Amino acid sequence: MSEITIGFIDKDGNLNEIEFDTEDTVLDLNKKGIVSIDLAVLETMLDLKEINLSANRIAEIDLSPLGTHDNLQIVNLFKNSLKTIDLGPLSDCKPLRELNLGANEIEDFDLAPLEQCTNLRRLRLFNNKLSEISLEPLAKCTSLESLELETNLIGSIDLSPLVHCKELQQLNLMYNSLREIDLAPLRECRKLKFVYLHQNALQSIDLSPLSAATDLRILRLGGNEIQTIDIEPLSSCTEMRRLELAMNTIEELDLAPLSKCQELRALDVAGNNLRAIDLAPLSECLALEELYLHSDHPEENEFTSLNLTPLFSCQELEDLGVPGTSELHADVALKRVKKLPPALEELKEDGRIIWD
Repeated sequence: MSEITIGFIDKDGNLNEIEFDTEDTVLDLNKKGIVSIDLAVLETMLDLKEINLSANRIAEIDLSPLGTHDNLQIVNLFKNSLKTIDLGPLSDCKPLRELNLGANEIEDFDLAPLEQCTNLRRLRLFNNKLSEISLEPLAKCTSLESLELETNLIGSIDLSPLVHCKELQQLNLMYNSLREIDLAPLRECRKLKFVYLHQNALQSIDLSPLSAATDLRILRLGGNEIQTIDIEPLSSCTEMRRLELAMNTIEELDLAPLSKCQELRALDVAGNNLRAIDLAPLSECLALEELYLHSDHPEENEFTSLNLTPLFSCQELEDLGVPGTSELHADVALKRVKKLPPALEELKEDGRIIWD
């Protein structure tokens, strides 16, 4: 077994050297204060499977030496100062499973080299400065499971290439500037579990493509400008755990489809323009733990009265957000029930419930 020496310049301008065995499979150089590093010496580490350069201060890097690695699976450059990067050398890394370029300053990005990385499972580009990105190269990444593009400046995006990514489980586009999005390509992504679209500028959204994602667990659409929404397609998402619709401008909402989502744990519709809501469908959501009908958002729902009777079936309900000025009604037959959901027990003790 032989050793190699890797040198780098740190944040104080000092030259540092670290030794690794040429047979090592993991190169861990995270949190070393690296400003500049030459990867040329890595050409002799032919068994290398993972390179971790996260949490440094690298502004530019040449990945060319990685092009000779037939076993490389993970490249992690999270939390550096990259403004641009050439992924060309990675096109020869056929086993590449994960690429993490999150928390950099990348403004322009060409995914083309990744179309050769057909084993890619996770692509992390969150918290950069991307205003646009073409997903076309990902059409050949049929093993892709997670695409993380949150916290960028993306104003529009074409998801069409994802129609070929049938293993996709997570799509994260939260905290961008999307005004519209067509989810139709996701119709074939039947393994989807997590879809994050909150904190954009969406005015409407068609959820019908998600009806085939029967294992969908979390859908977050809060903090948009959605005025109307039909959640009927979610009736087939029987594994749904969390649905967030808060901070939109929704005036009417039919919760009936949620009666089929019996694993639902959390529902947030606070911060909309609702004046009435029928909670009856939630009587089937026996696992419900959190329900927010009202919070402290600048714009809020205004319910004159609410019938809480259906919620007495939700024995796990611990958090219930309701307006302080609303009349809260419940069936008088439930007044003597000994075991109430914690959230309703609290309202009862506070004398908030009107028994009819």
